[in-house]
Amino acid sequence: MTKDSLSISVVIVTLDRAESVRDVLDCLVRQTRQPDEVIVVDNGSKDNTKEVVSSFDGRLNIKYVYEEARGIPFARNAGVRNATGDIIAFIDDDCIADENWLKYIEIPFIRDPNVGVVGGDLSYLEKGESILEKFHKRYMR
Repeated sequence: MTKDSLSISVVIVTLDRAESVRDVLDCLVRQTRQPDEVIVVDNGSKDNTKEVVSSFDGRLNIKYVYEEARGIPFARNAGVRNATGDIIAFIDDDCIADENWLKYIEIPFIRDPNVGVVGGDLSYLEKGESILEKFHKRYMR
């Protein structure tokens, strides 16, 4: 049995990258398929990350979570614990997703209830190069 739509939680882990987080959140606002919730897990920032996240109240269903235990695994697990979506999508704080990223993540889960994991194409903020392009250049020469 398949559903017409599923809820999607997006988890972003960050540490002292307030401006990058702003860019990631802006890209989520522009998604053709809006996230049902966005969880930003702050792993000990000393900058204005919390204020940047708060500035998106009203544009995204957003939640700020402070995780004291340092490290990406602890922070991602905190994001999962706080997520309520049928699908949990992770995006790093230095990546930008195509405007159809969430739409295309959802489709395989709707079509096949046995799907467990889906990947997508993202671009790095610093270079504008997609992760797939970077992988191809490095490993597929």
